[in-house]
Amino acid sequence: MVALILGVASAWAHTGVVMPWDSSEFDYAQAPPDAWKVLDLHVSVVIGILGFCWLYYQAMNTWRVRYKWSPVKAETWRQACFYTGQFVLMCSLNGPLHHLSDYYLFTAHMVQHLLLNLVWAPLTVLGMPSWLVEAALGVSQIRKVSDFFGRLPVKFVAYNGVLFFWHIPYMYDLALRVHNWHIVEHLGFMTTSVIAWFGLVCTAPSLPRNHRFAQLLYLFCMTLPMKLLGAIITLADSPIYEGYLKAPRVWGISPMLDQEYGGLLMWLPGGLVLWSCMIYVFAQWIKEERASQAADVAAHLASLRHAPEVP
Repeated sequence: MVALILGVASAWAHTGVVMPWDSSEFDYAQAPPDAWKVLDLHVSVVIGILGFCWLYYQAMNTWRVRYKWSPVKAETWRQACFYTGQFVLMCSLNGPLHHLSDYYLFTAHMVQHLLLNLVWAPLTVLGMPSWLVEAALGVSQIRKVSDFFGRLPVKFVAYNGVLFFWHIPYMYDLALRVHNWHIVEHLGFMTTSVIAWFGLVCTAPSLPRNHRFAQLLYLFCMTLPMKLLGAIITLADSPIYEGYLKAPRVWGISPMLDQEYGGLLMWLPGGLVLWSCMIYVFAQWIKEERASQAADVAAHLASLRHAPEVP
């Protein structure tokens, strides 16, 4: 099915039909000749990330006290997760990785996407203490959105739907040609990644608690679409994305080799993150089961000690 969708989309891209937003060509004139050495920053990205960090700092300090959300701030490790996530975001959308992914290498673009989906998103969600999530859920509109996207099947469809949509050849090349569409693509990845991770690593009391088996099944299913997409891209016998055929070559990497490397990144390392999470969830499940059994045994022994003696 996925191969069919990619094939139809690729055929559509070569029909000659011109859409209103198709006037832009691949602009490689803006590509720095030594992109891997350029450490520039994009003002809009920097302002956005600093603004996000400011909101978080205000919530941890000023608003927490003013609105009596919690008597204490988030744990130090949570704050470290949040700020580390924003540093990862800064490195992903600026400097060498940005230039390599925008103008040169499909592989670099896949590294960028994996950082957004599998590093920035979980770190950001881990940075949110329960009391902050509860305060946000007090807003009715946010609560409705949370209730809808809190179901595991909805998370799965939202995340993987956006993933596959932006890897359709026509849409992928559109994002390379038109910067505003590229921004929309990244915002889509970031939003659905946060949705995908939220129910797993956030433990706010009013959020529905999925059984550990359901979490394991969800994580396992999440590995499949990325592996399938990575396999299709890796094993393709011709370049899928037109933009990289015209891109300047770096380090002697051909378009086909670049495509294979990028597909392998999705196929293997991308899945390793989710498998690592599965191991953690399984370990927690065993720990909770043992704690429950120990509590049952302790309760039984206590009942025996207090039971009246039979004459």
